[in-house]
Amino acid sequence: MDKNNIRVRIRFINILFGLSILVIIFRLAFIQLGTKSDKYVSIATNQYNLDYRTSNLNYRILDENFNDLIKYNNKYIVQVKSNIFKNYNNNIEMEKILTFTSILKNYNKDFDLIQKFQENPGYNFKFEVDKYTYDKLKTLQDINGVYLYEYNEFNENEAWSIQNILIKEISENSTNDEYHNYIENNKYPKIDFNYVKNGKKVVDEDNNNLKLTINKELQEGIKNIIKDKKYDQFDGIAIAISEATTGEIKALVQKNEYNPNIILGSASLGYVPGSVFKLVVAEAAIDSGIFTSKHTFNCENSRYNLCKNRHSGTLTIEDALAVSCNNIFAEIGKEIGWDLIKSYAEDQGLFKKVLGFSDLREASGSYAEPKEYEDGPLFLSMGQNMLIEPLQALSITNTILNNGVYNRLKLVDQIVNENNEIIKEFEVDSDKVLKKDTANIMKDMLINTLENGTGKNIKINSLESGIKTGTTERFDGESLVSDGWVLGYFKHRNKYYSMFVFVENINEEGQFGGNTAGPIFKEIVDYYSSTF
Repeated sequence: MDKNNIRVRIRFINILFGLSILVIIFRLAFIQLGTKSDKYVSIATNQYNLDYRTSNLNYRILDENFNDLIKYNNKYIVQVKSNIFKNYNNNIEMEKILTFTSILKNYNKDFDLIQKFQENPGYNFKFEVDKYTYDKLKTLQDINGVYLYEYNEFNENEAWSIQNILIKEISENSTNDEYHNYIENNKYPKIDFNYVKNGKKVVDEDNNNLKLTINKELQEGIKNIIKDKKYDQFDGIAIAISEATTGEIKALVQKNEYNPNIILGSASLGYVPGSVFKLVVAEAAIDSGIFTSKHTFNCENSRYNLCKNRHSGTLTIEDALAVSCNNIFAEIGKEIGWDLIKSYAEDQGLFKKVLGFSDLREASGSYAEPKEYEDGPLFLSMGQNMLIEPLQALSITNTILNNGVYNRLKLVDQIVNENNEIIKEFEVDSDKVLKKDTANIMKDMLINTLENGTGKNIKINSLESGIKTGTTERFDGESLVSDGWVLGYFKHRNKYYSMFVFVENINEEGQFGGNTAGPIFKEIVDYYSSTF
């Protein structure tokens, strides 16, 4: 091909390119100028319709310090009002219009605004873009008829987090009707472009929100601890903390909140408490006066054979609790009877829902009445043949630490308005369950278990603490699996806190509550003492 032909082809291509640009400019000019009648139609139809909803929730769930607990997925929205865009951009540089349409089309070829205006001249368009595109478009916000805003959609992926469970319960009106009644007339948050070019966020001051007893910083700190790679072998880790004297729940944390909530026994009938239930048996035995904490037993000579290895020598109830002797607790259970044990358990909130959620999301717990051939409540006295909602366990240590007074656990503290003024405060039930002397004895027994019993390898030195460990077996629908427990307390700044750590599906060979849940318990206590 000779040089003249090449020059001709290049000139032809340049002419085509120039014509294309002219066509685009002509089309934009047509959009930009419009007609006078359209301009007045635009004013009439759009002057009261420039506000947009910015969330799919019309209330917030707050922690004790008024921090929002709900996690959102941010969506970036571009609204284009056709008539305003076409008729009120006469004074806007053509380059800006070109840039705007180009950015949209580069993000998604289907977002060709010029073509869409041709196909639907009077239609208003809504586009969802990514943050990068959104930020670029915000630099062009002086273009009329274009409205950019963020839409907050609550994150449903972590479906079993406590805040998402609350949202579902409220939306289905299946929890306490009182919560729903306080927020049903709330208005949705919006952004108003009627008088402010960049939009003004509007939340009705009369909206009501739920304020929980949860501490968000504590929750996030615990989540960081249990997501450490040293705990990678355990997918199901759950922690709950409450202030003992008030029953206020400070943390409800699960490692994997895509799975049903372990703390509430969601999508199950509950979990086996195992040896942590021995605390209730000891309470009943001592508080009733049938035994003292110094009453002695002999595991080696027991009529039962429920310990993997019999414990040598004489043991008091305190000793038996420290080493978690099944034979001795079977002896105690036979003597005091299941009815007495059950009454102490129920008086501390066991076998009934703590938060009152629907059956799918919260278990009540249950137990199998002792059979005649069992020679007493042998397995129940060991915390077997029963299921509880793990959250119920906090009330056992709370009652001990609160001088024998049971306070029902509390999650929703108040209803507050947008100015954080209290609209409604929720009270909790309380009842005297144990004598003060019994409570003090039980606290000493928790300390002894930590220092000299199954928790001695945990070695908590930062704060006053006491614990009871537990290792359990349950049927998961296919096979027997083991779980590890540590239920205990710590004291910080003259306040007592109850905490349990539950580790699901541990290896029954060589793993137990003390060496799976125990290190997590210690790490959280150390974190709490250094942070709060």
